Amino acid sequence: MACNLSESKQLGSMAEMQQLNDNLLSLKIAEEAQTASPSSCLTDSPDHWDYNAEGDGAQSQWREFNSFMDKKARTRPYPKYLYRAHVHGHPFPRLPDVFEGEYSDSFGSDLHLWCEDDAQTQMFMPIGDLMDNYTVEDLFWHLNLHLGKTCINLQPNSHGEQPFLSPLVSLSGDFRWTAQRICRVGRMISKDRDQMPGLAIFKTSNINPSGVRVYRVEDMLSFLNTRLAESSVHISSQRQGWAKNADEYVCWSLVPRDALAAFTPLAELIETSNGGDEAFLTKGFVDSNYLGDFRQLSRVHPVHISVEEYAERASRFMHNIIANVSSLEEAKQLCMDMERVLLNPDIWGYGVAKSVQGLDETISSSLEKVLETAFMVK
Repeated sequence: MACNLSESKQLGSMAEMQQLNDNLLSLKIAEEAQTASPSSCLTDSPDHWDYNAEGDGAQSQWREFNSFMDKKARTRPYPKYLYRAHVHGHPFPRLPDVFEGEYSDSFGSDLHLWCEDDAQTQMFMPIGDLMDNYTVEDLFWHLNLHLGKTCINLQPNSHGEQPFLSPLVSLSGDFRWTAQRICRVGRMISKDRDQMPGLAIFKTSNINPSGVRVYRVEDMLSFLNTRLAESSVHISSQRQGWAKNADEYVCWSLVPRDALAAFTPLAELIETSNGGDEAFLTKGFVDSNYLGDFRQLSRVHPVHISVEEYAERASRFMHNIIANVSSLEEAKQLCMDMERVLLNPDIWGYGVAKSVQGLDETISSSLEKVLETAFMVK
């Protein structure tokens, strides 16, 4: 099989004229051509378990992998919400919804978005069954390449290389890490294209019922290092460390929109038009390249404010986040989950003279007012 982008493009175009089952096969071929997965271009590898993804050996490995991941999830439950630094319109232009007259934005992987762009529609765009079309080792092959791309923060390829279109979508269990990342990514996107960077919040319990599985990468790496020690796939310690530091999770192909709890555009997250009031995310946070840089800066130059001022900034911040949440109940759950993140001013670069009890009460009271205000207007 020729592993190049142009051949994938041809296959993607043909898929438009085929039935859904044929589309599934075409999508698999396109994905393999992008990443040269073991099952497509390295089937002579002696370490590969089973060259046929539908074989008994491959299915046995999937059962072992899923059992391992389920046990890890029971021991250490996934967070209630997962976060994503997302840019609508990257790496491919946004698609209009022909029925609504607005953009029909999805939260797909680079490869999935490329397929949508090639077909110029999101309708009938297949996801493909991961366990039917790939081996567990294929998944880790894709993960290795995906981490290699995401940990460099959208840096351009050199020597005119074609961009790698990953079939995986990154999420994080760390809100602060994701907020800092979208601030940095927002500075790097093209200013002359119709792009919208923002922070997406997904309700974890709504992902799996849609048929899309979400995996904690730290648990995946544990499986790789203990159960697949003889595998041909190797993920460097640097990439593994980055994934753990980011509290990385991944979905195959896309994150379903049914799981979306809120999407806050970057301009609202950093409050670029707030009538002169000071934003919750400080300039040092927004302009930092990495959280490590920000931590060093905030230790030396914390922003000193009162408990009341901190609570006021935090409440405006939360108001912008829950502004487009569909229901009061969902907004309450999100506020409760976010409250624990906001109760530590130090990690946001603030020096607040307070008693713990005083801060708890002030933040709780402020968030209650946010809920009342946001849903009274609705």
